[in-house]
Amino acid sequence: MDLPELPLPGLTGRGRRARWRRSVLRRVAAAVLAAGAVLLVVVELRPPPEARQSVVVAARALDAGTVLTAADVVARPVARSAVQPGALSSVAQAAGRRLVAGLAPEEALTRTRLVPRGPAEGLSEGRVALHVVAADPASVDLLLPGSRVRVYPAAGGTVLVRAALVLAADPAPPPDDLGRTPPVRGVVIALSEDEADTVVAGHGGLEGPVTVGLLAVPP
Repeated sequence: MDLPELPLPGLTGRGRRARWRRSVLRRVAAAVLAAGAVLLVVVELRPPPEARQSVVVAARALDAGTVLTAADVVARPVARSAVQPGALSSVAQAAGRRLVAGLAPEEALTRTRLVPRGPAEGLSEGRVALHVVAADPASVDLLLPGSRVRVYPAAGGTVLVRAALVLAADPAPPPDDLGRTPPVRGVVIALSEDEADTVVAGHGGLEGPVTVGLLAVPP
């Protein structure tokens, strides 16, 4: 059943007051529509929210030389445009690293604030790193970090260590067309303390670099 239209004498009448009210109503409606259009334009033109990125900051004041733990730092979301070059993004990247310089609370941690990683970093207790010079410099080309090497006295003889882990290898020198003697090269190997003593004692000299024979072996 259709409902009867309700009369609005204040708006539908023919008097001056009704015409004035209708005029005001039209103006209000036009203003509301214009405001809505402006709002839509603003929403369309407004730039999207800036992307954010996690950055590791100091949870408290930290001194130079501090070995960081998970309690020393915290990850905070910041605007990507405010991220400093080299900033760390996760607490796991900072844990166990040593600070070169101190940090103030909430100061971002960057890679330049950390002591560079060395070959010996992460060795278990009782293990040491030793740089040995290869009696044959070309043998170093056969070795990569993570490979295993058998260590002999430079003059030959009984094996000193059967499967030492290579931590780093000296880079190859630039080509030399003058026939000069190539520079010495070697590797950094991980050893037990007893193995290191054996290599140092058996390298065949009382002074100078620890020179040994190196033989690549399967891992």
